[in-house]
Amino acid sequence: MDVHIHMSYCTPSGFKLLASNYLGITEHQLFQEIENLIGATAVTPAEVAEKLMKDDEVDIALKGLIDFLHMKEKEHEDIKVEEEENE
Repeated sequence: MDVHIHMSYCTPSGFKLLASNYLGITEHQLFQEIENLIGATAVTPAEVAEKLMKDDEVDIALKGLIDFLHMKEKEHEDIKVEEEENE
């Protein structure tokens, strides 16, 4: 028997839960920027958690996540452009 499990992308509320669990914070000045990027970028909760675990310093971990989300956003844009060129 095959089992299919739907794993959705991370949401802003999912990010807040991960930040609380991994960094012990519920608010930060960078949250709004991260939530906007997560809303616009297809990223899994596992990828977000991995970035949050990279450093114990909250600011460094969140800035690392922002850099990662910008990279994912750029990759997505590059794929779109490539697909449009191939049409």
